[in-house]
Amino acid sequence: MKSRILAALALLLVAYACTDNKTSEKAAELEDLRKQQATITTEIKKLEAELQATGEIKVASKTVLVTEVAPVEFISYIDVQGRVDARENVDVTAESMGIIKSIQVSVGQSVNKNQVLAELDNDAVKKGLEEVKNQLDFAAILFKKRENLWKQKIGSEIEYLTAKNQKESLELRLASLNEQLNMTRIKSPITGVIDDVNIKVGQAVQPGLPAFKVVNYNDLRVVAELAESHISKVKKGDKVKLYFKDLDKEVDAVVSFTAKTINQINRTFRVEVQLTANSRDYYPNMITLVRINDYTNAAALVIPVNLIRRSELGTFVFVANTTGKQKVAEKRSITTGKSYGANIEVLSGLTAGESVISTGYTDLNEGQIISF
Repeated sequence: MKSRILAALALLLVAYACTDNKTSEKAAELEDLRKQQATITTEIKKLEAELQATGEIKVASKTVLVTEVAPVEFISYIDVQGRVDARENVDVTAESMGIIKSIQVSVGQSVNKNQVLAELDNDAVKKGLEEVKNQLDFAAILFKKRENLWKQKIGSEIEYLTAKNQKESLELRLASLNEQLNMTRIKSPITGVIDDVNIKVGQAVQPGLPAFKVVNYNDLRVVAELAESHISKVKKGDKVKLYFKDLDKEVDAVVSFTAKTINQINRTFRVEVQLTANSRDYYPNMITLVRINDYTNAAALVIPVNLIRRSELGTFVFVANTTGKQKVAEKRSITTGKSYGANIEVLSGLTAGESVISTGYTDLNEGQIISF
């Protein structure tokens, strides 16, 4: 029984050894064929190139489109969202408590600095003012007489000083009442336009509650917050394009102010662009796209970004080159610079007048015949 089992195992081992030897022979044969194929392919390409150059054979070309590279002005921008801001945008409040007696302006009306916008009920103050004026007139006459007598050495010094004190006290009281009367008038602190009226006649008001909003539309600016990384690139005087989407309008301007401190919370810095005076097209808090010119090359070689290909060896594009009588695709390594929008600046690798393949480049190979 044992001898039969041993014999079976021996037969299995022999069969396995034969199978393993056959697998190894096939793998070696496959590797050899692959080497032969690579050699043959290389020889075929070599012969095709030689025959193509002499015109003995013709190979189907791939149709492409090319773009000739020429020096153009290249401008790069930093794009950021901004908003319109009024330097003088004031909420005007009353200086004292009271009841609104009259409103003398309306929304949209232009006003001057210190112009009265509304008055509170001030009848009591006016009556007190008239009373003090009468008392002051009498005290002034009395003081004048006492002064003349005193100069003539008539009367006592006490009588003279009493008349003088009475007159001066009434003058101070009159000034105080005039100040109280002035506080019952709500005045505009700036020259501008009434943007809102928040009060009505008969309404009670008190200091701190907005009664009017006055905006100076002649002093508007655009404010934007730029990332900290741009602080060395943006400076006062840089050219700016402002695009107002709601107005479908683009305006050329310059940077009027750049902050020198970084916001610790969002790591940004403030940039301001002064808007043209007397323009009523813009409104505070209106959103605008701010394009700040951070780089300009008057004669740059520029190509579309999507033409650039990348490999483990670097960045390249395909250009149309002439070999013999044929146009072939040439892989050209390039060095790029700034990019903006759909275009990118080429610093090296291309020269003016060369033709970059702009359509049909996705599946091209080095040396492939092309036509256009």
